[in-house]
Amino acid sequence: MKVVVLGGGIAGLCMGIYLHQHNIEVCVNERQIFSAVGGHAFLMHHDGITVLNELATESNFLLPGKAVHTFMLKDSEGLIVNEKALEDWQCFKRTDLLACLNQFLPAHRLKNNRVFSHFIDEDGQVVAAVFSNGEVEYGDVFIGADGANSIVRQQLFGEVKFEPGKVKEVVGIVQHAELAGSLQGRFTKFQQKDLGLSFGLIPTSATEMVWFMQYDPLLADIPEDINPRSGQYPELLRELCFKLLKNFPAEVQEVLASNDFRTSYIWNTRDFDLLPSFHHQNVVLIGDAAHVALPFTSAGTTNAMLDAKTLSHCLLHYPNLNTSFSAYYQLRAESIKEHVNLGRSLRDSFLSATSSGVIPLISNVLK
Repeated sequence: MKVVVLGGGIAGLCMGIYLHQHNIEVCVNERQIFSAVGGHAFLMHHDGITVLNELATESNFLLPGKAVHTFMLKDSEGLIVNEKALEDWQCFKRTDLLACLNQFLPAHRLKNNRVFSHFIDEDGQVVAAVFSNGEVEYGDVFIGADGANSIVRQQLFGEVKFEPGKVKEVVGIVQHAELAGSLQGRFTKFQQKDLGLSFGLIPTSATEMVWFMQYDPLLADIPEDINPRSGQYPELLRELCFKLLKNFPAEVQEVLASNDFRTSYIWNTRDFDLLPSFHHQNVVLIGDAAHVALPFTSAGTTNAMLDAKTLSHCLLHYPNLNTSFSAYYQLRAESIKEHVNLGRSLRDSFLSATSSGVIPLISNVLK
């Protein structure tokens, strides 16, 4: 059996590594020249960390990640609203995790500069994937791991109905040794009491922090017709953050003053309802290609890694593809549906300014 993975992000690389470790021929295809690009950082729970440790069993490569052992919620004046100990959470830079995963997959199993175009079908089964550069990859099983805007999903199920998240998020990474040193191991979030507005901060190293601003775009926003690649965009983004966060504490102002807004961006959050299936014939979806939830639960990366683990297990232990894919869906669907619904609930609480005291992490909310 040969498995062709379409997408070499976190989900696709994890899938490729699992299959390679079990001596299944696999080819991971990534659109980028080098896949460890894009994104900033995220939190990962114990379930995802367990997957990473399993993938690293045959490697001496130093694993990335910084432990996060405390969540502290403050109001917009800097007063503590809630503080709780966290178990088994880590913060990862996306580039660090991708670089790590690339070390676990032999170079000949990964082919870059391949933008998926379409499938070749024979007798109702997909036999090959065609890429925009004209290259073709034949296989027996095809896995769509090509993200939220998945072309594979579109060709299987048509367009999904994305639901607007109603909340936007500015994300950045900043160098600030003094502040990062004082916040080691802590996820700090400042929440405006009466508005849909918050600011989060997590150290990724002794000198570096990832930060985010979640906001209701009805408060203020950048015109949507402004090109993010335009020269004026970073300054407009800077003005937006300082305007919305003008009454937040000094440490928030220090982060903004130290930030390079040319490397920051706005994320338009969105999701879609659970699909009725993750597969059609011999093609199956994982990660954001299969499901997208709002970011309030911090579950996206962990879910992508669990998809890869679950699907690889099903492929190895069930007698045929249809049974494998059906079992994979049954094992993952209920959890994904809960995460989608929870993300929407947390969003609504955020927008109605009733989320004070809630820890925005999936494991804590579902316990």
